[in-house]
Amino acid sequence: MPRTLLGCLLAALAMFVWGAAFWMSSLPRRTLGRTADDEAAGKTLRQMLPGSGTYIVPSPANNPEILDKLIRVGPIATIHFHDEGIEPMAPSVFILGYLHMLAVVILLAALLAAVRDSLTGYWSRVGFVTVAGFAAAFFAGLNGPIWWHQPWAWNLMSALYEFGAWTAAGLVLAAFSPSSQPD
Repeated sequence: MPRTLLGCLLAALAMFVWGAAFWMSSLPRRTLGRTADDEAAGKTLRQMLPGSGTYIVPSPANNPEILDKLIRVGPIATIHFHDEGIEPMAPSVFILGYLHMLAVVILLAALLAAVRDSLTGYWSRVGFVTVAGFAAAFFAGLNGPIWWHQPWAWNLMSALYEFGAWTAAGLVLAAFSPSSQPD
């Protein structure tokens, strides 16, 4: 198995382990609100929404004058609705999650290979991936609160997770990435 491929597999595993530790901690749950009654909220959502999908309230499909009024009055919400139940902790979710992380790490390995002549060693490669991860997390994490009026806490928590995942991947991937400079 080529060294870079092994590094990609292990870096994706590092991201996976980071994700497990992060999402099993109490930190992310501290940013979430709670309904007064989950069962009643679920029934109301099923009555109000025609099926699984993402909904914005008030809907941008409204007449512009009505939309303006509804936005000013509130509430404003983005709802990601999955009408059907799911199997908790389904193995397919973990497999798809790992494959997603592996695809990201392969792209990171390609970026590292493209700039390898300018990186002077292990820590410069880690720093490169970390800065790239910070840029991606900063962009994605601040997008929701700015453009979609989503609460800052959840989005910043997600950005922290993303930054940590890229850093974990960088720590591993940098050890397996070829360098034109001696380490």
